[in-house]
Amino acid sequence: MSEVEEKSSSPEAMNEKNAVSNEENENAALPETDWQAEAERLKGDYLRALADMDNLRKRTEKQIEDARNYAIERFARELLPVVDSLELALASPLSGDDAVAQLRQGLENTLALFFAALQKAGIRAVEITEGRFDPHLHQAIAMVESDGEPNRVLTVHQKGYLIHERLLRPSMVSVSKAPKSD
Repeated sequence: MSEVEEKSSSPEAMNEKNAVSNEENENAALPETDWQAEAERLKGDYLRALADMDNLRKRTEKQIEDARNYAIERFARELLPVVDSLELALASPLSGDDAVAQLRQGLENTLALFFAALQKAGIRAVEITEGRFDPHLHQAIAMVESDGEPNRVLTVHQKGYLIHERLLRPSMVSVSKAPKSD
């Protein structure tokens, strides 16, 4: 065999020939692509996606603004009967002891309506359990010397309220302290 035949039949030469013929086959199989048109299509897709994201952002901002502005709408609807009841009480003429009793009854009914509206909104009064002072629920505004166990709630000056499980306003209380020893 000649040297040229030997080189062309070597495994390396065969691999080179196969690689060249594979490239030709691949190039022949691929359709000619208009790169300008493809770039324009991708640019259009990008701009549409950008516009969609901007619209989504604006829509989300509007929903957040509406939620802020109208979040208490349900609560306000619950309070309207309370307002109606108070207006009715103010519109009725007063004269004599019977009128005062009726006014008191109207105020009690209005307060019951008001507490029902608060309860529907998840607002409830802070309970004083076992008369113990709880710094997470109560605010001590006075310390009073008293016989017995210290840190007991003696007087509630203003009720505290919870909204669901979060403190809305602490109870203002007077708390007992141990008497000073002589």
